[in-house]
Amino acid sequence: MQEEYIGEGSLKNLKKVIKKINAKNILLLTGKKSYSISGAKSKITPFLKGLEVIIFNDFEVNPKIENVHSGINLVINESPDLIIAVGGGTVIDMGKLINILSAQKEHASINIINDSSLINNKGLAPLIAIPTTLGTGSEATHFAVVYVDKKKYSLAHEFMLPDYVIVDPSLSYNLPKNIAASSAIDALSQAVESYWAVGSTIESQRYAKQSIEIILDSIEGAVIDMDTSARNAMALAANLSGKAINISKTTAPHAISYPISTYFNVPHGHAVGLLLGSFFVINSDLECYGINDPRGTSYLTKTINQLFNFFGTDNPLDCKLAWYKLMSDIGLQTNISKLGVNTTNDIDLICDNVNLERLNNNPVIVNDETLKDILKSLF
Repeated sequence: MQEEYIGEGSLKNLKKVIKKINAKNILLLTGKKSYSISGAKSKITPFLKGLEVIIFNDFEVNPKIENVHSGINLVINESPDLIIAVGGGTVIDMGKLINILSAQKEHASINIINDSSLINNKGLAPLIAIPTTLGTGSEATHFAVVYVDKKKYSLAHEFMLPDYVIVDPSLSYNLPKNIAASSAIDALSQAVESYWAVGSTIESQRYAKQSIEIILDSIEGAVIDMDTSARNAMALAANLSGKAINISKTTAPHAISYPISTYFNVPHGHAVGLLLGSFFVINSDLECYGINDPRGTSYLTKTINQLFNFFGTDNPLDCKLAWYKLMSDIGLQTNISKLGVNTTNDIDLICDNVNLERLNNNPVIVNDETLKDILKSLF
């Protein structure tokens, strides 16, 4: 059972957790710059006084399997009795990956990345996840992203859920507007996708609805005004969106987004947001597209209409327009050609590297032709 501390000032609980575990040797994962910029370094360093601390931050924004190998070697060689991951989704995902894989017989074998049923052991040390952004919700999920030869894999297992979570929104107060915007749209996209996902449940939809309502009320204040109370709200909303997708997983917009980030260097949340608006229309057209969700037409119609209402609209086109207006209002480009996707070859490259598993979790069937039409419509 995950132990969580959420709210401004909750970082002080790190000292209590360290004492509870009686940790002496700590592996600390951080971003290269964000650890200092966020204020995490100055706030966390006093709690680590007198302890043996090894810092690991030698990994990329889209972490490669080679980065994971390096982290696994550190865990095996140093045998930490506590792992702390402080940063955005990449940092927390790396913490999950190196902890769980170092405990398996084959370590970072591609076989495990392809088949999580090969995971038999819990991580070698307790893991504390401390997010510093406002979007990924990675601290609340049991999966993590890793790239092998530029192809995105998502390793999922119940043992990967962090043991402790500290969501202190004060660590996001210095977050630049562009990163805050991308992170916020990521959280909102996760919540929307979770709500309409084939894998959704009553519980996941409850988390998703809470997240959507909080984000729509606070996103502009959090991003544009950098208002601290709005960022407090966004930190909670991001955690709720993580709890939602931890149950339901994500859908087509996330699936299509990964190659856009990999090959065109568009930040993850921004890439997802570019695609999601179009899916208000696609996931509403139940006659044109086959239905994936066994709950059927009436259920899907009701669910999508509820999402329209959350956005203050009553039809797919208006909801799509509201989505892209929100992105523009917080400074995110909505024309994909201005982000480097310009040619038919670019579109083919994206479509050839889409995560098919996430497409199957989308409420309606999406084929290659549909993907290409979506991307062309964003020019």
